[in-house]
This record gives sequence, structure tokens and C-alpha cells, in this order.
Amino acid sequence: MRRPACLCCVVPIVGIGGMGKTTLAQVVYKEINKHFDLKLWVCVGGNFDLKDIVTKILMWATNKEPQNLQLDQLQKQLHSQINGKKYLLVMDDVWDYEVEKWHKLSSLLKVGKEGSKIMVTTGLMEVAEIVATIPNPHALKGLSEEESFALFSKIAFASGQEHKDLEAIYIGREIVKKCANVPLAIRSLGSLLRGEDKRTWLNLKDKSLAEISENENHIMAMLKVSYHHLSSPLKNCFAYCALFPKD
Repeated sequence: MRRPACLCCVVPIVGIGGMGKTTLAQVVYKEINKHFDLKLWVCVGGNFDLKDIVTKILMWATNKEPQNLQLDQLQKQLHSQINGKKYLLVMDDVWDYEVEKWHKLSSLLKVGKEGSKIMVTTGLMEVAEIVATIPNPHALKGLSEEESFALFSKIAFASGQEHKDLEAIYIGREIVKKCANVPLAIRSLGSLLRGEDKRTWLNLKDKSLAEISENENHIMAMLKVSYHHLSSPLKNCFAYCALFPKD
């Protein structure tokens, strides 16, 4: 597979939804940003539109929204902002793996100073393989069984109770098995069960999770369980969020 030439290092972070790709990128971004002249963060989403991405980069670089310009004008502004600067760019939530689109964008970004870095978070290994300039993309793995239950216990049990109620511990471990070691699902269900009685715990284990299969696509179904347990006013608030664009 042909990769576009790029002077900066491109590091992909890849994993299924809820695994913590964006969280990891945020931690790295905060830890190392002092080593760069320019720090940029762009949420890409499902639409890899060159003009939109360049506009978002310029918004971060200048702290203001560019005027409604043509792509060639935006490219000139981008060039003036990053030319000769050591920059750190995070491209969050990339799904499009058309090589030519990445080639066009990387050709605009290669004017940065040597040592510039790009982090790309994605749920697709195809994207990671296209953009990477390192031998192995950073693939996130799920938590271990014990790590998963430790995270669940920290959220679901009141302080000091996580080792006392053996029945609740057993039910909790059965619930955690359904979370496929994904932190987002574990946190979601742990928050839902905190302060609830054992009947609610058993109901969630035996009914709500019974039809959820063990595969990558079940994460959204896991989160839907939390939605169903919201009060009606909160459901309306949550639905209102659908009016906003992704990311």
C-alpha cells in the first residue's frame, strides 16, 4: 500500500469504540505539548473533507474562525501558520482510509519543522496502516479481567464496600464479563449500579444484558442500557444532544 511522503512523524492510536483512544491522546497532548511551537487538535469524524480539516486547523492555530475562503486561500494561510514551526497535531476520530485524501492533506503539512508530530486516533486498522510512519501503530488492548473488575468496583461500590458483599461481588463480576474489557462500558454500567439494590443488579445481569453478544458492535448496546434507565426528563436532554454535529 503506497504511503504519502511526509516529513513529520505520524503515530496512529487504534482501537474499538470506548477503549480510550481519545483519552490517551489527550494525556499525551498535555504531557508533551511544551516541546512544540504550535499545538493543534482537530476532530475529524466520518467526513474527511480537506477544506473542513484545514479550516479547523487554522481555527486552533489562530484562535479565530477563518473567513469563508476558497481552499487555495486556506492552504496559503495554513502554510503561513505552520511553515518552519515544530507542531503537534492530533487528528481525532478518523474513519476514511482513502489514500489520496491523506496524501493531499500530508502534502500541506510537510512544511513544518523537523520533529513535528501527528497523532491520529481511529477505530480502523486500515486507517492506521495508511497514515503511520512508524513500523507498528499503537493498538489499544482491553483491560485484563482483574483490571476490569477493579475499575467496576471503584465506581459501583461505595468506599470500603468493594470487598465485603460477596454476593454483589459475584454479580458484579458476571456483569463485567459482558463489558468485553472496554473501559467506557465498565464505567457506564458501574455508574448505573452505584447505590442500587441487589434486585437491580440481578435484573441488569439476567435481563438487560442477556441479548448482548460478545463482539465489537455491542458497545453501543451496552451504553443503551444506561439510556433506558434514565428518567424521562434526562432522556429528553440526551436526545437534544443529537442536534449537535458529531464531536
